[in-house]
Amino acid sequence: MESSILTFGNHGCNGTYNIMDWNEYNRWVKEGVIVTEINATIDHYEDYHENVYDIYTDRHITHSALIYSLASRDIKAGEEITSNYVFYATDFESWLEHTKDLKSICRGDDVGFITKAEADSQSEA
Repeated sequence: MESSILTFGNHGCNGTYNIMDWNEYNRWVKEGVIVTEINATIDHYEDYHENVYDIYTDRHITHSALIYSLASRDIKAGEEITSNYVFYATDFESWLEHTKDLKSICRGDDVGFITKAEADSQSEA
């Protein structure tokens, strides 16, 4: 069983996401900028690589005691929950590939994994 509704969140391109964790919110307020797939640089990886997504930690109750998510803006009824996927890779090479993939998806040049899987399953039916 997944830990929260945020499991179903999608990536919000170019900073349009509506959910962020508290640490990310504090960085955003202090620095005045949100790192997205559009403006991510190697320097950003160095700054944030210790805060990458960890599936083990995210799936355990202690996670909610250590950090929590909040809305980065008002979320309308029926609106998709989105977050920032830029720092969901665990090592530098994966991060470079991941941000490249996100840029391609956000430009409309490619689609994400779920969209591809849905299309594949429909073509097989």
